[in-house]
Amino acid sequence: MAANPGLQSISDLTASTRLTTGDIPPPLVGSSTTVISTRLYLFAGRLVSSRRMTNELYELDLETFVWTKFQDTEQKAPKARYFHSANQYKNSIVFFGGMGYSRTSNDGLCVLDDVSIFDLDTYTWKHPEITPSSFSPRPRYAHLAAVTANKLVVVGGQDMSNSYIEEINVLDLDELTWTSSRPFEKHCGAYRSVAVSSTSHTNLPLYGNNVNDNASITSSFDSTSSSSDTNVPAPLRKSTSQQALSSTNNTVSNVIRKPPSVGAFGRPESLRRTPSGGQNIVRSRSIKRVQSSSNSYYRLSYTTSVTEENPNPIYLYSNYNFTDVKRELQVIAPPTTSNYQIMDHSSNMTGAFLPPGLRFPTGAILGHHLIISGTYLTNTSQTFSIWALNLANLVWTRIDTGSCFSQGSWNRGILCEETNRYFVLGHRDRSLVDDYNHRQTNFDHVTVVDLEAFGVYQPPPATMSTNAQELGLALLNDSNIADFEIVTQDDRRIPVNSQILSQRWPHFKALVNQQAERVPKPKYDEETIKNPEDEETILMYNNRALEFPEPYPVTLAFLQYLYTDHLLTSQQHQPQILAQLLLLADMYDLDRLRQLTSHSLHQSLSMSTAALIYETAALSRQTGLQIRALKVMIAAKKMLQQQQQQQQQQQQQQRESRVPPQIGDGDILSSSWANPASPPLSAAIASDTRASYYDPYSTAMNLTSQSPLSSPIQKRTRSSSSVSAYNSSISSRGYLPTIQDSITQNDVISEERINSSISTRSLRPTRSNSSLSTSTRSSNRSYAASTTTFGSNNVPIHQQPVSPENRVYQQESGFGYASGGL
Repeated sequence: MAANPGLQSISDLTASTRLTTGDIPPPLVGSSTTVISTRLYLFAGRLVSSRRMTNELYELDLETFVWTKFQDTEQKAPKARYFHSANQYKNSIVFFGGMGYSRTSNDGLCVLDDVSIFDLDTYTWKHPEITPSSFSPRPRYAHLAAVTANKLVVVGGQDMSNSYIEEINVLDLDELTWTSSRPFEKHCGAYRSVAVSSTSHTNLPLYGNNVNDNASITSSFDSTSSSSDTNVPAPLRKSTSQQALSSTNNTVSNVIRKPPSVGAFGRPESLRRTPSGGQNIVRSRSIKRVQSSSNSYYRLSYTTSVTEENPNPIYLYSNYNFTDVKRELQVIAPPTTSNYQIMDHSSNMTGAFLPPGLRFPTGAILGHHLIISGTYLTNTSQTFSIWALNLANLVWTRIDTGSCFSQGSWNRGILCEETNRYFVLGHRDRSLVDDYNHRQTNFDHVTVVDLEAFGVYQPPPATMSTNAQELGLALLNDSNIADFEIVTQDDRRIPVNSQILSQRWPHFKALVNQQAERVPKPKYDEETIKNPEDEETILMYNNRALEFPEPYPVTLAFLQYLYTDHLLTSQQHQPQILAQLLLLADMYDLDRLRQLTSHSLHQSLSMSTAALIYETAALSRQTGLQIRALKVMIAAKKMLQQQQQQQQQQQQQQRESRVPPQIGDGDILSSSWANPASPPLSAAIASDTRASYYDPYSTAMNLTSQSPLSSPIQKRTRSSSSVSAYNSSISSRGYLPTIQDSITQNDVISEERINSSISTRSLRPTRSNSSLSTSTRSSNRSYAASTTTFGSNNVPIHQQPVSPENRVYQQESGFGYASGGL
């Protein structure tokens, strides 16, 4: 019986399959893939049909899925080869080794040790002559390679006799010389291992008392390196701005220090064991609060660029013995010196589920996660599997993509860091087992996996130092430099500087220009015409205020972003404020604000905030955030259902074990039955009945340790749907801000002005007496309208009849009894 095409799991929403077009490469064996920006470069390999090696280069646009074959008119491409390595360095691709043709061997094959570079600026090939030295690597194929800073690190591989090469070699890509070589007693090859290094830093703010946690990844391996990092903003100091901060003054007992980079657990001190002696590492916090005496700043994880002075480590993951899988993780320090360290963290990897044995794995680093994918083959399962290792706590998580890989042949996974998406190449109509037996990779179809739906993404970059951010807050609080006013929905005025807003907010600049065009041009006298240098270059006009259809807390948070280009105050990180800021980012097409608010909402996601975040993400078209919030909502519902079932089972067992007492004639005639007392309310309502009325998304259910911050805007009531959280703050959004005119500033805005300021973008909130009367919100909240919600004052009383056999028992227990009419 065919499956119902209308049914779809949530996991299926995270992946989609696309057909590629253009110059589609033929099926290949041992080709290399390299992603730079949104382009995939495929080089060399062996043709499956003719078993002939090639040296052809293809390019795939990951946005249009169109293949383009590079025409080597100058015939300068490297030798044909397969099972070589290809790595990005700056705006070029570095190729090393592999197996190719030989004119001397009997079988016509040989292993290679040459280096070739493809320049993406000029689309030309370069073949540098590297002087042999004692550090030069042995020829090899099926090896591993990764680039950190300006060093190419080559690990393992096999020689012509298929024996593993147990050494690591380092190539200086600027000097084009081999600088070091050291033994590495591990069997590492493309069949079972993968080596990756990130092209960017991801700094994770952590709580902790260990002084060594201040160090960056560089100093965690090299004791001679400086602990200061020019790319990492220093901790925020206390600001003099009172207007820019929230009034919340929660104390923090933990000592907050400079956030270490991803991989800072490379030193033994930062590997913390559980009190029970387990191998779990203490989970790191993704939000840091820098506490001053009266105010708080919040620092989310952020991204900075990698420099030669502060490179990233190399993560080497291996799995073998596929019948009883063994997993290993080595962290190779940046080879800035010849005695760089290699740390083994194999025993620290944990998780509810661990990845199976993956054949020909591929990997990449996104944010603070190591992504591993490969072919999973057993007698009962043949599929392509994707896993993520959290580098902050070494916990594995499976990337569940639903049924997209249940059929077809999927062979190679690649990561596009700019879009937070994982692309899997293959053919959806072929057999995975057959293609694996031939080591065949197909390029006809691409499955796109949205990693953000699993909480795996690259955090937004830091655009300025913390000192500059504090300066921005101070400028916002300084009315002496203000020449404009923002009038909020609740008629409060905030002085601002129009030049700062014009630089950061394009819509404001357009409104100011429109207002300036309506100012009458001055009349010049003859003397002014003769001396044009006396003319004033700036024309001032009287209307210096802007109506902003948001309450004061939301408006202030929005202005704080415009002045700092970051979200750092405690008020900005409240879930209700973040939801409003995300809608404003979508309304005004502010991509930077969209990234920051989405990142913060990911960190704020919990059972109590899932409904709010889900609806906001749906309205702002943040699909990854929306799917992740939906998963939390469904998980919360399942958990509550399990709790209810357990409670019902316990109560059933208690009722079965309870034996009614024998009632005699004297008890029936007792005077205590003459005036029966009404039972207490708690006794009249069965506990299982009360539990069945709990709202799984209620803030009254304290299911998470994360307590929401106090909201400056109206909170949703128990009898309303999830959209009620926006009633007081979004109900009058529907017109974009307009500059007040001196004639009509006290009048109602005309329909013409409203229509001219409303964008044509879809899913835009409209101004009405109700809150957000869009059809999208109504349809998204149909589940909430049909669910009975209960608060502290509207719990219905369901008193159950009491049997005559239990009346004496109830009386003796102090419960009284309920009359038979109930």
